[in-house]
Order: sequence, then structure tokens, then C-alpha cells
Amino acid sequence: MVLDLVAEGLENKEIAHRIGLSEQAVKEHVSTLLQRLAVRNRASLAEIATQRRIVGTMDLEPEWLDYVFQRSPVMKAIVRGRDHVFVAANAAYRKASGDREIVGRPFREVFPEGASSALDEVYESGRPVVLHDFRGRWGSETSPDRYAEVSLQPLPGPGGVAGISILAVDVTDAVRAREELAALSAEQLAMFDLVPSGIVVLDGRGAVVKVNRAAQALLGSGPFADVSSESARRYRLRDEGTGRKLPSIEDTLARAFAGEAFRDLRLRMFLPALGRDASVRIDAEPLRAADGSVRGIITAITEVLERSDPV
Repeated sequence: MVLDLVAEGLENKEIAHRIGLSEQAVKEHVSTLLQRLAVRNRASLAEIATQRRIVGTMDLEPEWLDYVFQRSPVMKAIVRGRDHVFVAANAAYRKASGDREIVGRPFREVFPEGASSALDEVYESGRPVVLHDFRGRWGSETSPDRYAEVSLQPLPGPGGVAGISILAVDVTDAVRAREELAALSAEQLAMFDLVPSGIVVLDGRGAVVKVNRAAQALLGSGPFADVSSESARRYRLRDEGTGRKLPSIEDTLARAFAGEAFRDLRLRMFLPALGRDASVRIDAEPLRAADGSVRGIITAITEVLERSDPV
């Protein structure tokens, strides 16, 4: 309780009034916290309290917190108040901000073109916000645009939202790989649509970036989710020979992203667009970047029509 109130910036007298203790008792409690957490001042206590809210427990050894927060490769920061003033930022976040001193400065001052409107939304509504593929520049002002998955979580206070935790994961490589696959020329797109087999192109995360007309006739018009066992469930994939349900689609994707090609894989599947089962042939080939790494997968889906013997 006292630690949380210190994190709100209250003085000993204000804390004493809030929780019904004497000012001396609060002073002794704060001194005990300083010794136990091995910090020198109230500002450090406030930072630890806010960081521990993110972790979700107060039963955390002080030395562990350094690994959970400061040394994490995930960019983490905490802002407080309506102006979103930085009160803590880990090493990854400080590096992304150009190794500038940002604690004590408002978010808009540090990142004039950042996600301040989203922070305002979280502060006013008290609801978390996730920003997918958020574009910005970090590292230096001359750096090219980068992308991140950003999670903004409200931190409660006595009168509502006291602050917001910011967690960001850099996904620039994945976004650029997806853009490369999606940025096909008009000629290539037209060629795909002329191919009689269904063509599905996946990016390096397993997200669908292109489905030609023949594939849409078999699989439906979309929208298409990332390929996973969950999204594949509606197609009821089975082995053509045994009729058994296929093993994890994630395992198959992992093999393809490891560079394995698939030829003449025979499956039985349900076609939602047509409302019936069908036998299909699957051929898949990894798409490679200039350095040889797999940046995506191109898959051909061909319905195998059953032939009846002539009478």
C-alpha cells in the first residue's frame, strides 16, 4: 500500500492521511522499503512499484526485476499522468529513443510523431490498446521507418488511470518481408489469376498475402487468417489414403520455412465456397530472399476430379 502511494508521488504526510497512520510510521515504512529494495531515494521506489505492477506480483526479488524489466529485449516503458511523462524505460526502449534521457519528459516531447493519441485513448477510457504494425522511427532521426507491435496497458490509481505501461516488439523484418511479397507487379498478379490451379502465397509469418481467383473458387473469398491449425479447421483436412485427420499444420509450415518443398501431397478437404468435400493435390515451394533465407511460401492447390469408367 505505502509503496503504491509513493509511486503516485505522494509525500509522507499525504500518505499518512490517506491510510490513517502517523507520519512517523509512514516515514519508518518508507525507510524499510528503501533498505529492502536496495535503492537510495523515493523516485527509485516509485519506479520499482510501477515496474512490479507490470510483472503482476510484489513477491519478486529485486535482482530478478533487472532481468524482467531492464534487460528484457522487449521495449518497455512507463508513463504517468495526462501528459504521459516517462517515469521508467528499460535499456531496449532507451536505445530505441536514441539513447536520450527521457525519464521526466512528456511522451509528445520525446516522440512528436508517436502514438500519443492512442495513449490519450487509454488514459481516458481505462481500456488497453494494441497497435499492430505501428510505423515510426527509432534509434536515430535518420533511421528508416520501422514497425512494432505495441501494447498499451492502463495502470490503475485511486482516481482512475494513474499511468500506462508501453510494451513494444520490433517486427520490421516481418513487415518488410510481407510488403515484398505483397508488392507484386500488375503483370505477376494477372499471371497468378490466369493459372488454373489455386495459388496461395504466404509471408514469413504464415500470413496469407495473395490468393488467386482459382484458389478463391475453392477456398472462398476471404478474408483469410494466418495459416494455423485453428484457421485450417474449417477445411477439415484429412489424409487422402487413410482418411485420418492431418497432424499439426504448424509442423508442416515449420518444415516449409526450413526450406523443404512439398510435391504431390494428396489430401481430402472440405471446400466452404462449394459446400462439399474434394480430393486435392498440394504442391508447395519456399520463396527465398537474396541471401537464401526463406521469406515466404507459394502453394498450388489443384482439385483432383474423380473419373468414372465409361459404360
